[in-house]
Amino acid sequence: MAAAGFPLRCCICPKQPNFSDVSHLLTHVGSKGHLAHHYKIKVRSGHEIVSRAILEEYDDWYTTWNVEQLVSQRMDMKDKKRPRVRAEGSSRP
Repeated sequence: MAAAGFPLRCCICPKQPNFSDVSHLLTHVGSKGHLAHHYKIKVRSGHEIVSRAILEEYDDWYTTWNVEQLVSQRMDMKDKKRPRVRAEGSSRP
């Protein structure tokens, strides 16, 4: 899934959590809490040097390790595992 040496740490969240594997990290990256911190840092980066540096570090990590593709693959796998819902009005055999 990811190359050896993949940093399993979130630099954007206040506690800078470390994760035991890529799966847990990807779950975190998609969480409401992480997304809220990302948004706050992004807004503050316009006028705070520290926030700008944190956002640049996160963006570099995100790009370097192709996190967007990993998250996308994870979402596709989850969608394939979900049972399909029958259309309303269809009858069961």
